[in-house]
Amino acid sequence: MQGATPEAGRQAGFLQGISLLFPITLSVMGALFVAPVAPRMIESFTDGNPDKIGQVAPLVELIITIPSLCVALFSPFAGALGDRLGRRRLLMLSMAIYIVLGVAPYALDDLRAILATRVLLGVVEAMLMTLSTTLIGDFFQGNARNRWLAAQTGTASLSAIVVIMVAGAVGQSDWHKVFLLYLIPALFLTMVALFTWEPAQSSHLRDPGRHMGWSDLPWRSFGPICLITLFGSVMFYAVQIKLPSGLQELGVVLPGGDYDAARGAGLTALASLFVPVGTVCFWIISPRSGLRTQFLVEFSIMGAGFVAMGHAHDPLSFALWAGVNQIGAGMLLPTLLTCAVHSLPFELRGRGSGLWGATFALGQFACNNLAVPLASLVAGTMIARFQLFGFLCLGAACLALVACLTLRRD
Repeated sequence: MQGATPEAGRQAGFLQGISLLFPITLSVMGALFVAPVAPRMIESFTDGNPDKIGQVAPLVELIITIPSLCVALFSPFAGALGDRLGRRRLLMLSMAIYIVLGVAPYALDDLRAILATRVLLGVVEAMLMTLSTTLIGDFFQGNARNRWLAAQTGTASLSAIVVIMVAGAVGQSDWHKVFLLYLIPALFLTMVALFTWEPAQSSHLRDPGRHMGWSDLPWRSFGPICLITLFGSVMFYAVQIKLPSGLQELGVVLPGGDYDAARGAGLTALASLFVPVGTVCFWIISPRSGLRTQFLVEFSIMGAGFVAMGHAHDPLSFALWAGVNQIGAGMLLPTLLTCAVHSLPFELRGRGSGLWGATFALGQFACNNLAVPLASLVAGTMIARFQLFGFLCLGAACLALVACLTLRRD
């Protein structure tokens, strides 16, 4: 995939694209490196005293989830800094800080100290995600840009599966050891240093006469994309977060009645493998179809998958229909991201990318804390809630169909 020429005499290509994809995996590492060893951390800090679980377990849960909340809060500010100070140098500095903060808990035995490092890690993750996305927008144009941005979705999904497996194996004997895995990004930092450069347009950012602010964002086109992104993110995370609940309702349990985490993890990984399939589908259809048609196809696939999940009678078919849903999600997310980045001028690309990333991260919070509780007022089981989400996606597909027909008539 060849891209634009961001600096005279230099042509962005595969090495630049792959170097900017790897930082995206760091946001996945932020939560999933720790999640597999959470039970061992709780055991370690409770010292076998069940009375301490009520104090320790919430802190461990925060250690896992707080980076994602920080991404939602700080991504817009990360983009603004990139627009003002230069994207590549800030990305490299953020990656170096990420490594230090990621490894720090290896030497810590205080939960609150670990939590503090995780808060800072989340702020740095916001920088990494925003700046790597912005630089892909800087380095590439047209279909090449769309393909590299779409590859972010597939890369994040595949890396999530690998991260869970590796972290579980490394932390089997001692939960501290899992934090040594944060040394791996040193290789990614080396690649960014060797194969990328500061886009030439960054020189314009030093000219006060060219300074642009938040009010200069193309809100008429960018605002609706953010709203659709929020809805799409909620629907995407409904499967990512709540699939185990549905599997438990379908009988994925141990003889004692507890959830069978090992079998559930395998079925969840099976569903997640379909996200990169959706990314490939996006590569195929995006050059040949308009935005409204893409939304029609994507929400239709997601909706059909959700509705079929609501009618599944065994765990395997349930997971496979979830995979169909994830094909639609794997198409929708890059559609939204590429559309958002395409609408942004260079001077505002960092701000816009950060705001889009914050909107997407907010969808994860809204799914667990708003959408699912509201759906429970209408549907009593998680299986039934998936079916309700399917009807919502099919409604979005109908709106896209109306938009397509209206455009053709005009």
